[in-house]
Amino acid sequence: MDRSCTGAELQAELLRYREVFEYAPIGIIQTSVQGRILKANPAMAAMLGYDPVGNDLESLGDVGEVYDRPEKRGQLLALALEQGQLFNYETRFRRCDGEIITCRLHLRVVRDPQGRVRFLESFVEDITDQKRTAVALAESEKLYRGIFENTGAGTIIIEEDMTISFANDGFQKMTGYAKEEIEGRMKWTAISADPAEREMMMRYHAGRRADAQTPIEYEFQLLDRHGIRKDIFLRVDLIAGTLRSVASLLDITSLKIARRSLKDSETKLRGVLDVFQGFIYTCSPDYVLSFVNEALLRHLGRDGVGGLCHQVLFGLDAPCGWCSQSRVFAGESVRAEFQDPQKGRWYHLISTPVFSSDGTIGFRQGIMMDIHRRKQEDLAAADREESLRRENIRLRDSIHDRYKFGDIIGKSAHMQKVYELILKAAALQANVIIHGESGTGKELVARAIHAESRRGPQPFVPVNCGAIPEHLFESEFFGYKKGAFTGAGQDKPGYFDLADQGTLFLDELGEISLEMQVKLLRVLEGHPYCPVGGVAFRKPDVRIITATNKNLHELIDRGQMREDFFYRIHIIPIHVPPLRQRKEDIPLLIEHFIEKYRTPGRQTPPIMGSTMDTMIGYDWPGNVRELENTMQRYMSLQTLDFFYAKSIPAQTPGQGDMIPPSSLKTAMDLYEKKYILSLLQLQQWNRTRVARILGIERKTLYLKMKALQITRQSA
Repeated sequence: MDRSCTGAELQAELLRYREVFEYAPIGIIQTSVQGRILKANPAMAAMLGYDPVGNDLESLGDVGEVYDRPEKRGQLLALALEQGQLFNYETRFRRCDGEIITCRLHLRVVRDPQGRVRFLESFVEDITDQKRTAVALAESEKLYRGIFENTGAGTIIIEEDMTISFANDGFQKMTGYAKEEIEGRMKWTAISADPAEREMMMRYHAGRRADAQTPIEYEFQLLDRHGIRKDIFLRVDLIAGTLRSVASLLDITSLKIARRSLKDSETKLRGVLDVFQGFIYTCSPDYVLSFVNEALLRHLGRDGVGGLCHQVLFGLDAPCGWCSQSRVFAGESVRAEFQDPQKGRWYHLISTPVFSSDGTIGFRQGIMMDIHRRKQEDLAAADREESLRRENIRLRDSIHDRYKFGDIIGKSAHMQKVYELILKAAALQANVIIHGESGTGKELVARAIHAESRRGPQPFVPVNCGAIPEHLFESEFFGYKKGAFTGAGQDKPGYFDLADQGTLFLDELGEISLEMQVKLLRVLEGHPYCPVGGVAFRKPDVRIITATNKNLHELIDRGQMREDFFYRIHIIPIHVPPLRQRKEDIPLLIEHFIEKYRTPGRQTPPIMGSTMDTMIGYDWPGNVRELENTMQRYMSLQTLDFFYAKSIPAQTPGQGDMIPPSSLKTAMDLYEKKYILSLLQLQQWNRTRVARILGIERKTLYLKMKALQITRQSA
């Protein structure tokens, strides 16, 4: 302090000093020579988080630095005194919350007028953030240099004169040249294998420095030290604020080879897609078709690319319910089975996402395969499986008497099989076809199926197809509207209308013409129809049961039946055996017809044993119908007339081998015993052969022989 100052000036200067001390933005502390803190301004207290006055200087730091230790304090003081000016050094302080801060101290010695040291005064700067920034910059520089050196791409720095001033290891490996041969010696255009490309690179280099619009990315061919050509992708641009360039080079030779291979594969794949019989298409997220294969093109009859997939493929106004568009574009492959709403055919659809090069899903690919025939079989199998439990119940509840099923009479193994098929068919909804000779009772089987099914309470409509003239066929089946033709005085429902919710039985199926087969096929496939003269379409719920005495396969071979029509109606076949194959049922049938045609108050002529043998031995070419007619005549005229054999007059008791009056079961047991005994004698008591002739198991034959008391001695 200037000793020449007046008292007033001294007071003013002291006041200014106090203001500076109190309001200075940096910390200020005053310490004794021994290190005791005498004063600390508010900035210092804020820096530490508490007022340090009264503490020793070493209590603020001592976290690794030597400057705050007492044994070094003398050295610091000596240095400060020796320099005669501010002495700068760094140390670290600990805040009240435990945080370590780095500070820069500017130390000066304050003396009294006599030159003695009064105290030490330090100006303290918190340089913690500066220190952290410096460390981060050093680490960043080290990191970037490591990246520059170790990046997979070759990297070089190019001077204005095209000399390579720096090359990393990647560039050295790419070219085969050593760092000493490259840096400061090699022009960067020297690595180009093509003179035209070299000229292009020089032009871009100059244009880049002249602010011309030049590409920063392009491809060229590099020629390495060993004369090997490599396809290179290059990215080069100026370093900001300089005329130097930095370039990154990526070897894409393998990628180029892969692209060529991919192009070849795409060509081959397109060839495969064109001959693939299934339908393949791709569409965008907004349902726009972008590709259809040749098979789908032929199926559609036009090129649908650019249209909405649901409209082009299926004629729908809204997206299909089975395509799962959102799931596919979320990355999921989806499988579905669906029925074409236009043509009614079943398809299996596989929808998969098609990924773009950037990893996003650009398209949905659909592969459709026709599974119509297999689906029809699966649906029938599913119906059969579903009905197993109900079928078992029906088998117990419906066949109370195995000698009879509804109006069908018979206990033979053949008829037991027919009964089982009737129950199975009744539990399903699939179409049934009944094969059998004329007169075997095919309509009775159809009625039994209808009665046992859930449609039993609904109408059963039988139709003799052979009795309908061809020109009336359409109007009879589909009905007609008033005024549709001459004589159509009022609306008339067709057979399909009459059988709605019930069963339509088509007898003599083989008599339907090819033209009507086509029209019936559409209805059988589930399509609606329009009555003759009408405009409104109808679609009744009708189950179809058909019957024929013809060989349908021969009709197909002769071109008299369509194959698709055959497969539509030939789902569940049932064969009704002729009467000559189930002669053990003849006594039951005779008893049934006697009861049916018995005249009240009139004595029924008896059936003698020899007469029964004759009737059993007769082949009955007209089957059950012929037997019924014969029995009806017998009950009326007392005479048995066979169409292909001589007449047998009714026998009176005492004539021939008469079966004595008894119950039906007793009569049947007597006949069964006699029949089995005759077969055993004919086969020299070979039970295996007899069981095979009877169509029963050997064990069953033993049980019958035991129940009927058949032994060699009884013969």
